Amino acid sequence: MSSLLSMFSVQEKTPAVDDLVREITNVISAVEIEQDYSPKGLGEHYKIKGEISYAVREGDNIYAVAATLRRAGVWVKPKQIIEWNNLTPPHYYLKPDTALTLYDLVWEPQLVVASWYGPGFHGKLMANAKIFDQNDIVAAHMYLPLGMKVRVTNVENGISIEVPITDRGNFEKYERGIDLSKQAAKVLGYHNSGTAKVLIEPLPSL
Repeated sequence: MSSLLSMFSVQEKTPAVDDLVREITNVISAVEIEQDYSPKGLGEHYKIKGEISYAVREGDNIYAVAATLRRAGVWVKPKQIIEWNNLTPPHYYLKPDTALTLYDLVWEPQLVVASWYGPGFHGKLMANAKIFDQNDIVAAHMYLPLGMKVRVTNVENGISIEVPITDRGNFEKYERGIDLSKQAAKVLGYHNSGTAKVLIEPLPSL
């Protein structure tokens, strides 16, 4: 901001220049306040980037709509589609040619404690309907969309990996923000300690 304002630091300021400098200062301050890049803690954290109008096609359901948006780089969850459009259970029927109101979301980074899971869940079904293998690089998160990749960095040693969100879990009650597979924990260097503080950075591209 100082470099921008220096362009107006003339010896003899006029009222017009003073007003312009004041206006620029106010605008920059407002933008800096709005753009909070600090990582969040536990919970569901996103900002709305914009609104999208989606025309329902024949055969669409909430999962197909979410998958279509995902291919376009827009990550929303079926649950959000239901809530935003007041869809009714049990089938959440989508009438062809009707418009759905959707939102393009920016999922925010998180600084949380990570744990890991393995033998007790090996071979069991995950939330994405696939079988969990503790030797795969996968992770469970309570809120991020299934299928989204995230970069997880162990802030204690600087090691990072990219991992897909494939599962859910109720581990926030233990103050944990993400649960990684046994193999992912080994790569990040906290398999023996059990937990580590990590930075989670959502990667919106497939």
